Amino acid sequence: MSEYELRLKEFSKLSKEGIIEKFRALIPFTLDASQNDFLDAVLMQSMKAPRSDWFSDILLCYSVSNAMISLMDKITDENPDLFLPRGEDSNEPITVRVFEDGDQQFLMKSEVFNTKSESEESFTLSAITMEKLLTNHESEIHNIEFIRYPITRANHRASPIQAPSGSFYVLAIDFFFDFLRGFIHGQRIFQKITPTDTPYFLKINLTLAADIDRIMSFPSKDVRDIQEDGFTIEDVKNELANLGLKWRFPEIQNYAEAVYSEVDKRKKGSVLRTCDLFDAVEHCQLNCILKIDDSLKKFVHSQKGCHRVYGFKCEDCAAEKSKKREEKLSILEKELNELKMSHQKTLEEVQELQQKNLRLSVRNETNEVKLKQLTEKLAQSKLSIDEGRYSTPCTSSASPLKIQCLICEKSIESGEDQIIRCPLCKRRSHSKCAINWLKEHQQCPACNGELPKY
Repeated sequence: MSEYELRLKEFSKLSKEGIIEKFRALIPFTLDASQNDFLDAVLMQSMKAPRSDWFSDILLCYSVSNAMISLMDKITDENPDLFLPRGEDSNEPITVRVFEDGDQQFLMKSEVFNTKSESEESFTLSAITMEKLLTNHESEIHNIEFIRYPITRANHRASPIQAPSGSFYVLAIDFFFDFLRGFIHGQRIFQKITPTDTPYFLKINLTLAADIDRIMSFPSKDVRDIQEDGFTIEDVKNELANLGLKWRFPEIQNYAEAVYSEVDKRKKGSVLRTCDLFDAVEHCQLNCILKIDDSLKKFVHSQKGCHRVYGFKCEDCAAEKSKKREEKLSILEKELNELKMSHQKTLEEVQELQQKNLRLSVRNETNEVKLKQLTEKLAQSKLSIDEGRYSTPCTSSASPLKIQCLICEKSIESGEDQIIRCPLCKRRSHSKCAINWLKEHQQCPACNGELPKY
């Protein structure tokens, strides 16, 4: 009998309460009162109909749940390191996300330092830049593996990020723009507030709070649809006037050209549509809001969000860019000076080598002249004979010199005879012996070198 048939036979004998207990036994932990009540309510609701209507479905649900739990138990048992809590003395590295937003890199402090200081109910989570982490906490991150985590956004919404606590967060700058976007397009607050009122999200006071209901009841307009061929800068200005935004922001049309240029650039040549006109209207209002309130402008700048407002000119960003440009120029000048010094040193080395080469050339020329002279002298004298072509008698005032003749092997006594010497091996022989030898031979009897003819 198969496992399913055994379970079918078992469940056939169980009451509804017994079936609920079987499901409860599947759960690998103890349920609290509310969880027990929820499980009972769900299963009892499923079993309200006659038994024949729900029995097979309940049995199938139990079988699938049992198989999945068994499979998860097996995976957990075979890979305990992936599921068991990491001990404090564990040598396994901690994986930490490095969030990337443009050229920024930052991390959640609670994730890096594994702290519980920021609870699940915290409205904000602190972050630390990658640069500061590497500079100030180098000794604390030796056992951390970093993984890149780019911040992703849809056109008008940021993707939530899950914190270690399990709660979801978005960047403060994304929350800020989402918040303002709701007032601009949702509640259309700037169409309803006259220049004498104060926008309540910029400066909350009792008078404005009391007038919120009255303000929200004021009529407002929708952004009009555009023609199929798109819209122009003048269309943006006309739409701002049509929406009544000039009442709240008299200078709002001054931003139309810069905003339109950015919207058009982002479309990359495509025809502008009504949704693009919405964006243009939104960013014209954002420019006005940031101009009105310095604290909001500082917040946007501190969160690196200035570039996200089309056409917005931030003085602080310009100053930072200028400073970075000067620092870069300073570095380039330093590198250029180093290259100049290196080039000058190379030139000096080249000049020194050229001088050495010149001295060697002069010396070589002198040696060549001397060598030529010696060669000419050697060519003029093929045989070297003592005291001329035939040597003078060997004399010595100290002691008689005894030399053996190379040919007859007899001694050549000093003063007795003339001798001839081979120009190659310098061996000596009687002149008569040498002349007789040369009549029949052309080589020296000692070195076999070629001898001149006489």
